[in-house]
Amino acid sequence: MKDDSRSRRRFLQTTGAAGLAGLAAVAGCSGQSPDDANDSAANGSTQSANQTAGDGAATDEPAETDEPVSDEAAEVETTYKSREKYNEPGELLDDFTDLSTWLSNAGELEPSSEHAFRGDKSAKLVGKGGDNASIARSFENNRDLTKKDFSLALRSTTPSKFALFVYLRDPFGNYAVLELRNITMETPDVGWFRTAPGVYETSNTPPDLTQISRIEIVANNATGDDIEVWVDDLRIHDKPDKGYIVFSWDDGRKSYYDDAAPLHDEFEVPAVQAAVPRFVGQENFMTLGELKERHEAGDEIVAHESIRNRFHSLSGDELEKTVRQNKQWLLGHGFEGSNFVVYPGNDYDATALDVVNKYHYMGGMNQSFEPNTTSAYAFDPLVLPRTVGHDLDISKRVVDLCAEHQNVGILNFHDFNNDNTMSKGDYRKLLEHVTQKEGIEVINFSDLWKLRKSAP
Repeated sequence: MKDDSRSRRRFLQTTGAAGLAGLAAVAGCSGQSPDDANDSAANGSTQSANQTAGDGAATDEPAETDEPVSDEAAEVETTYKSREKYNEPGELLDDFTDLSTWLSNAGELEPSSEHAFRGDKSAKLVGKGGDNASIARSFENNRDLTKKDFSLALRSTTPSKFALFVYLRDPFGNYAVLELRNITMETPDVGWFRTAPGVYETSNTPPDLTQISRIEIVANNATGDDIEVWVDDLRIHDKPDKGYIVFSWDDGRKSYYDDAAPLHDEFEVPAVQAAVPRFVGQENFMTLGELKERHEAGDEIVAHESIRNRFHSLSGDELEKTVRQNKQWLLGHGFEGSNFVVYPGNDYDATALDVVNKYHYMGGMNQSFEPNTTSAYAFDPLVLPRTVGHDLDISKRVVDLCAEHQNVGILNFHDFNNDNTMSKGDYRKLLEHVTQKEGIEVINFSDLWKLRKSAP
């Protein structure tokens, strides 16, 4: 599965090696609880589905050095804004301007002109005092939804308090539930994003997809608080012919190079490295030479940021400076994956999405310790979901679900010594499982972006 395009790789003008340690932050998480410290703060698979990964653990990031001056690289800014260009995938099913076809099963439902993704109205769902908010629509004639996925626009003032479920039900009581398990958008600067949740589970007897009679949208409230959610622009999409898995490693650590990279070479499976420019070459992190070696071996090197500079915590100007510098460094060293980014700590806000959209085409994540997958053709380009690779059984389930339902699973890892990453022995078993599984392909971010752009 190695990238045959390596021989055609274009190396751009490089910055000086002396600039490695000091350039703008990217992943910032070494030690016992690295970047996305929110990941390790949770207690593995027991974390609540709609609970954010927490800001729990301390880090031992290397000391920062002075920022060097980077050479200007070509195409630092994107040539178009991906969230705007690809915001209407697939076929429109409902724009929620007329709610007469929807029934409220739980909580409150009302039309809202305060926020609208499409047109001048959306559907507002409110669950009070820990209650869910749930709406349903029946089809007058059963719909054939074989090989179909769904997406919808979502907005919330309480994003960390609920998980989104979409149920597809047939006339015989069978169902499939599509789930976005965790939402990490920060308040109060909220905004719309599109979610295309993958299948999380089905009833014991899977639904007859040739005759789906009912669709339900549930804001599943696992807190004792109120939740407030807007939904809009419900769309249907074709599925690809197979499922896809991405192995995403944060921080560019030496432990990946020493312990995980040989396994990827052995199984000929690519990985994505979210590197930290100003930590490159420092203790516990890969050198520039090692990153380039992994790049040539088939790994993709993408942008990341330190948890000290979480995107939602920076002003627009501060964030733009940081994001721009990071991309300049990646471009300057020939890493074409610079078009993609992983958010530090996974959290972000509307300002961050606007700034990042100027420099990257695809990124995220909304991260969960349970299977958290997506449709290949309909996700928001900058709000991808992923699953923490802390548990072998859960990670294998992600692989199996994506193979069965032709979805995409991004599995995230940091260090085999961390609670948020399975052991090296289990990781070998996971690679064995994914390479032996029918109907699944391991890809990188560039491949995933090609899929998204090719949406029917």
